[in-house]
Amino acid sequence: MASGYRILEAITADLRERLLHDHRVVSVPANHHLMFASDWGEDVYLVHSGIAKARSLSEQGEETVVSLMGPGSLIGDLAVFTTLSLRTVDVISLTPITFWKLRHRALQEAMESSPDFMRVIACLQAHRLCSLGERLMLMNEDATTRLLATLSLLARLNGPNDDPFQPVPAIPQQEIAVISGLSRGTASTLINKLRANRTLEPTDDGLRFTTLVPLQRRGLLPPLKPPPAQP
Repeated sequence: MASGYRILEAITADLRERLLHDHRVVSVPANHHLMFASDWGEDVYLVHSGIAKARSLSEQGEETVVSLMGPGSLIGDLAVFTTLSLRTVDVISLTPITFWKLRHRALQEAMESSPDFMRVIACLQAHRLCSLGERLMLMNEDATTRLLATLSLLARLNGPNDDPFQPVPAIPQQEIAVISGLSRGTASTLINKLRANRTLEPTDDGLRFTTLVPLQRRGLLPPLKPPPAQP
């Protein structure tokens, strides 16, 4: 399962400076609605720290988590590409989150003036489609695999290094269950089992993986990047 696409790492320093010119820095607590589905709006946010979820609700009120977003992720950028600036999902912070509120015009100018930036945006959209496909495929897996995938992704998003050994943020087990497509009882039972067999250990900052073997066995870690070519 892929982690967040870190857009600032993929653009030049000059373009980064123009994109962040006159931005605002906003911090909100956990469980804060950043966006509501079907609302109008053109604001675009760039996550600096923290994790948010994009979710949809059925007519019966059942929640489906579409994606998780961490440091470096763009939120709300689809409004730039559509004639109707209508939000398609709810976006809610899972942890305290700090983000840059970008100027709508700055984002448009960057796209109009820089083919490189448009390629970065295209990569972002492709990454989202791949991540959504991975989430859909995971729903066919067993409960343990789904839970491990969720915990691994939360750990990797919980800091700047895309590291599965980072602590899993201390969010309610109900949230973890919903993200995994499980009942709260099943998620709780499996977490206790993973703690008992020492796959997970408690820390002051949250649960932490002690080994990556269960993730590797299930193909839940991203492929290693190839080493740089020798001159």
